[in-house]
Amino acid sequence: MHADITRDTFDRARHFTSVRYQQGRLPLDADLNEASAILRYQLRTMMADFLGHIAVPDGAAGFQIATVKPGPTITDVTISPGRAYVDGILIENENEVTYTTQPDGYLDPDNPDDAVPDTVPFAVYLRVWERLITAWQDPAIREIALGDPGPDTAARSKVVWQVGLLPLDGDGSDGAKQFDAAVAEFNPAAGLLAARARRPLDYDKDPCHLPPEAKFRGPENQLYRVEVHSGGPAWNPDAEPDGHGLRGATFTWSRENGSVVLPIRSVKGATVVLSSLGRDNKLGLEIGDWVEITDDAAASRIADDHPLTETRWWSPLHQIAAIDYEDRSITLTEEVTDDTGSRPQLHPLVRRWDHVSPTLYDSNRVNVAADGALPLMEGMWIALEDGVEVQFRLPTDADPAGAYRGGNYWMIPARTVTGDAEWPQGPAGPSFEPPEGIEYHYALLGTVKANSIADKPKKFKPLT
Repeated sequence: MHADITRDTFDRARHFTSVRYQQGRLPLDADLNEASAILRYQLRTMMADFLGHIAVPDGAAGFQIATVKPGPTITDVTISPGRAYVDGILIENENEVTYTTQPDGYLDPDNPDDAVPDTVPFAVYLRVWERLITAWQDPAIREIALGDPGPDTAARSKVVWQVGLLPLDGDGSDGAKQFDAAVAEFNPAAGLLAARARRPLDYDKDPCHLPPEAKFRGPENQLYRVEVHSGGPAWNPDAEPDGHGLRGATFTWSRENGSVVLPIRSVKGATVVLSSLGRDNKLGLEIGDWVEITDDAAASRIADDHPLTETRWWSPLHQIAAIDYEDRSITLTEEVTDDTGSRPQLHPLVRRWDHVSPTLYDSNRVNVAADGALPLMEGMWIALEDGVEVQFRLPTDADPAGAYRGGNYWMIPARTVTGDAEWPQGPAGPSFEPPEGIEYHYALLGTVKANSIADKPKKFKPLT
């Protein structure tokens, strides 16, 4: 999540049960957040152990589906109000909705993947994940007594549920099996990342005498975020470019965990008018910065439920060409070609990313790709800044296709006291770790056949 935090310290393998505050100590956001994460993990694990993968309460059975069929073909699917639990996560639907009107779906009428299938059978399923909500997306979070607009205080984590449709083969008698196989292919072997502060070439000769350039050289403590932008297999310079000019997955990074966002007032062509240009130089914008235009709809469509055997193009990043401080506007090098950012009801934002072009890959310099992000190449150290470097690779014996899913991210704390990146270490140095998120949970709601709906979730009764 793109929160303005110092670091994320929760690790279920450490088996902590609580955070114990001590008198006279400095409270840190990491401690408060870990306390919340411990409780959330315990509750969800307990519910999953009790109820299994998916279950609905008998007295408030939500997410029961039915088809809408005024003619020879199914035009929509209704979703009943109530509650359900997916992997122990509580999800709620307050009102009956349909597939096409679901609250966090933001379906694209021009996208064939979002349309109701013309023929049966097809699977109806839930996708459950968490999204960060700040005071910019939900003004009710902000305490108006602190000013108008006053400072934001804490953000919120929101459980998002979305209903998807998956065409099936045959008569649908093995719909549950086909659905499980499809989900397993969405991100079968997530790519790994290692991080370090750059070492000199002769480190192994004399590790006790490191020159200053061998450490993290930033003036401040930072929480770096490395995030996959366009998903798919790793970048292959020798591959034929796709229709957008990409040769594989791309990524971007931020020294502030992607938390530098500025509300958009309007977008016209290449000009974006903002409500603010930032609190200061550190949290503002500069000419040459790469920015992302996003809103509620774009943020909710991160999930890409397809096998990532080919590159999956994502909305391009834009570079700032000019800044008008009087009008609080920025001019981009290219026009914004879609309507993202132009609808105020969707809380449009500009998010700043901090990568540069060209960037050093081992000893070579590489420019940004056609989507404005950096090519995601494996097996080489890629420089971020101030000595911090990252390297991507696949898990051992993994299929080389489909390793990097758009939105996958890693967080890297860098500290001035140690002059290093805080990263797990293995026998050979920095270990390669799977992404910290986004974690998606999938559950089947039913298999729609010609005259029936099978594979519905089981209901459970209260214990008392």
